[in-house]
Amino acid sequence: MSLARCCAIGLSALAAAAAAQDVAIPAPGTEAWQSLTFPKIDRHTRYTAASEDESPILHAESECSASGLLYPLREVRLERTPLLRWRWRIEEGLAPADERSRAGDDFAARVYVTFAFEPERASWFERAAHGLASAVYGEAVPGSSLTYVWTSREPVGARWPNAYTASSQMIAAASGAPAAWREAEVDLLLDYERSFSHPAPAPVFLALMTDSDNRCARARASYADFRFAPRR
Repeated sequence: MSLARCCAIGLSALAAAAAAQDVAIPAPGTEAWQSLTFPKIDRHTRYTAASEDESPILHAESECSASGLLYPLREVRLERTPLLRWRWRIEEGLAPADERSRAGDDFAARVYVTFAFEPERASWFERAAHGLASAVYGEAVPGSSLTYVWTSREPVGARWPNAYTASSQMIAAASGAPAAWREAEVDLLLDYERSFSHPAPAPVFLALMTDSDNRCARARASYADFRFAPRR
């Protein structure tokens, strides 16, 4: 390949990156977000939209409960905006003995992105189970997810499969005791390939959840300012 051709390709890539704009997500708690509940969990987390310093935020309060909020990602193209950014804080945390176990799978704050099911990568059993789930819920069910959590014990950057399903990879994006607002930034394309050893399919939902049902405890957190951004 000629030098001129290489330069042209490089300039084209730079131009595409420069043209990519942040994709701002509506404030959580608005009508654009959907409720996420689970069949065998009767107690649901309470989510309350509020304002702080003239900016919209979402308060979450869990008491032996679990439920979340979902936002459809129809307009997001990860090849253009692979970075997910948001702010979060913990007002009342949890301290499970083992956050990698089912008993310890409670988090005062978690943010996750689900991805399209890929039948060509799934086993016969996984395809059958996914088809049944789609029939029950009446819509396409995601196939995998990256779950970013504020952990009590795990160090930032730690990764492990979810205790209930290997199709969800847990990643510690923040760690420690309750704290003031922190900014988070993750690269979904890089994290997905590192977690599942192949490129990410299309994203389906952005979700958040504060849950404490496994230990029947209390947790409080806040979320704000979700957006997708290009790499610079």
